[in-house]
Amino acid sequence: MKKLVPALLAATAALTAPTAMADNWYADGGYAFADVDVDTGFGSVDMDLGAIGGHVGYTATPYVALEGEVLVGVKDEDWSLDGNSASVGLNYLVGAYGKLQAPLGERTSVYARAGVVNAEVDVSATGLGSASDSDTGAGYGLGGMIDLNENIFIRGDYTRYDINEFESDTFMVGVGAKF
Repeated sequence: MKKLVPALLAATAALTAPTAMADNWYADGGYAFADVDVDTGFGSVDMDLGAIGGHVGYTATPYVALEGEVLVGVKDEDWSLDGNSASVGLNYLVGAYGKLQAPLGERTSVYARAGVVNAEVDVSATGLGSASDSDTGAGYGLGGMIDLNENIFIRGDYTRYDINEFESDTFMVGVGAKF
């Protein structure tokens, strides 16, 4: 599983290199709001995390695209009780997706995507130290894009991440460019 992260990062880097030389490429960035549910073995814990990230993709046809995703956590969930504190945060999430899309006119499209993701979460607690763990699972969701002009678009999507005991409903909004 640890080998998957460098492989996905290398694949994303390989995808971004030819963007200046080829049509049908796109890249976007934005903010993701994540409602996370973690099964602790003693019950579930609900957390609200935030991340910045983006996508790099290639539109093979008007109906099919391949997409890479990277998210980096920027908002952790913190707790404090009787002088003790704990914090949970997303270090990173990387993913590779297949994407089915449908144009709804000249400037609007909707899509569904599914793929494999790898995420690392960091947990720290007063007196116990900190630990991080990464694992691989599935990501799938729905979204839409609105073209502001020929090259600039706004994107919004919902993605469900299922990674062992970690489940997240994530909403991301961003702006991007087509090359």
